[in-house]
Amino acid sequence: MRLDDFARLLDTHGAEPARWPPEAIPAARALLERSATARGLQAEARMLDAALRDSLPGPSPEALARMRAHVGRAVARMPVPPQAGRGGVLQWLRPWLPAGCGALVTLAACGFWLSRMPQPAPEEVLGAPRMLAMMETAE
Repeated sequence: MRLDDFARLLDTHGAEPARWPPEAIPAARALLERSATARGLQAEARMLDAALRDSLPGPSPEALARMRAHVGRAVARMPVPPQAGRGGVLQWLRPWLPAGCGALVTLAACGFWLSRMPQPAPEEVLGAPRMLAMMETAE
């Protein structure tokens, strides 16, 4: 890892190695061991992280209380999950049915419906040769 790559890593993820991408940690640690400049860059990044952390206001107790009350009301309004063993056959079959089962049932119903329709008589079906012949005679 080069110094400019390390500086970009510090700018992007901060000075703490726990926030760095796992694939970059070994190269960054090796650079820190052999380069005083890299250690200086990390020290500057640590100071910047601390300054940013100290400049953020802490949460107000009133805001936290409102947030907890809101979450509590939302949880209280949530529906109760169904009990195991209730729900009939569909509840029992649900783990074995694929997600697209509705589309499959619809296709099967359409296929069944089309197979049960009365077939037109052969003389009623106009094929391409017969249509071409009709078009030529119309001129």
